[in-house]
Amino acid sequence: MAFDYKKEYKEFYLPKAVPGIITVPEMNYIAVRGQGDPLRQDGGNLYVLL
Repeated sequence: MAFDYKKEYKEFYLPKAVPGIITVPEMNYIAVRGQGDPLRQDGGNLYVLL
């Protein structure tokens, strides 16, 4: 099941009445770099994350 950050961390995604500074906890993430359109049939890079 996918992790829904907006549901788990509502305090970071819901608007506040007054602007302020928040502290965001450390989180893991994945970054994928590449070139081309992954949906093209003529040699674009295709990335699949499982």
